[in-house]
Amino acid sequence: MTDTILKRRIDENENAYLVRLYENKNAYGIDKYKIGDLMNIVTSNSFDESKWRKDYAQFVKWKPYYINQISDNEDEDLKVDEADEILPDYKEDIEIMNDGSQKSNKLLKMSNEQGKDTSHLLKAHGYDDSWEVVNAKSSIWNQHNKNDGTLTLYSSKITVKPKVYEFTQEEIREFFTDLSKTYKSPVHKPIRYKLNGKMLELNIADLHVGKLCWSGDTGDTYDEVKAEESFFYIINDVINRTKQYEFEKILFVWSNDFFHFDGLSKTTTGGTPQDTNSQYSKMYKLGVRMLVQAIDMVSKIAPVETFYIASNHDKITSYHATEYLYAWYRNNENISVDATPISRKYVEFGNSLIQFSHGHSEKKRLGSTMQVDMREAWGRTLYHEVHAGHIHSEKMTTENNGVIIRHISSPTGTDNWHFESGYVGAVKKAQSFLWDKEYGLELIINTPILSK
Repeated sequence: MTDTILKRRIDENENAYLVRLYENKNAYGIDKYKIGDLMNIVTSNSFDESKWRKDYAQFVKWKPYYINQISDNEDEDLKVDEADEILPDYKEDIEIMNDGSQKSNKLLKMSNEQGKDTSHLLKAHGYDDSWEVVNAKSSIWNQHNKNDGTLTLYSSKITVKPKVYEFTQEEIREFFTDLSKTYKSPVHKPIRYKLNGKMLELNIADLHVGKLCWSGDTGDTYDEVKAEESFFYIINDVINRTKQYEFEKILFVWSNDFFHFDGLSKTTTGGTPQDTNSQYSKMYKLGVRMLVQAIDMVSKIAPVETFYIASNHDKITSYHATEYLYAWYRNNENISVDATPISRKYVEFGNSLIQFSHGHSEKKRLGSTMQVDMREAWGRTLYHEVHAGHIHSEKMTTENNGVIIRHISSPTGTDNWHFESGYVGAVKKAQSFLWDKEYGLELIINTPILSK
């Protein structure tokens, strides 16, 4: 190995000489201390070897970055050989903000004019034209070099955000001008729904035959006469509003506190005294007569199904009334009466499964019993609903794990207990439902009871 190869070449600057020595030290048979001595000779310095080792490391780290920066720079005053400069140790970073904006911090080699050009800054920081600069700040970093003098770098910090395109007034004007020339009104094509394949749910919840309300202490008047009037008004209203349909069957749902009290003591099933001026036998006879008349009316339209639901006011009396109906219609093939004492009843119609409960016992468990009570029917059907009474108002419908829970309104009056407890203001009405065999619930029919 000759000493000639260890000397600095005419075409080498100090950085190139330093790199060549380090990258070929094994081939040249030298170590870092020898390299330090050689660099001190050519620079007329007496630095420790560690200084030259660190300079080499910095050069290797930054050189590729600056070659890229120079290749993108259109400023003719910047020379490619300036990529050989050793760059300062600069920490670049990027920060993503909660509002979608971003902050970028980079060391750039650019001209003063380029630092004012937002398009250049976006490109230099790695953003395309879908971003816009919110603010920018550039600070000069000067580096001195013996051979080439001072190298000017910029610490560039920018904040950017995604562009939000906004229509100009001219664009809006052009759009409406074009639309007015080409727009054609669509032709209405009415959908013809099948009138058959339907089931009517005639639901009169919480009628409370036998209740007494006096306007003097509740602001409302309600008695047996009013109960009977409301009952038949609802039935006639629903029949009239659905006469264009052909029903496969009609569900007549009445056993939700149809009677106001349960026995000679004039209390609920649980023993709570009730406001009434009726005798038990009178209330019972009136109630079963009303039920027979109602079933006779609707059975002229379609086959009728009715059933017993256990309720808190009349659990025993409604059961006896259902047994009465079962006996009355035992030979009528057009009318089916389910008098089984089980408290919840289910009806499967096409793709729908409906649970009927009073709701006073299940409470928050309404909607969670269907999957257990009716495992096979649950699997066969797509639409699942619970129709409950008890609260005398239309409670906001909820849906829980695929089961819609509806609390049905009541047409009954406001008695003294409800008035004093503040349970006032509910709209008096009945709600009936039209079911389609394929599509499920199709229509809800509200029948309000207006005060006279």
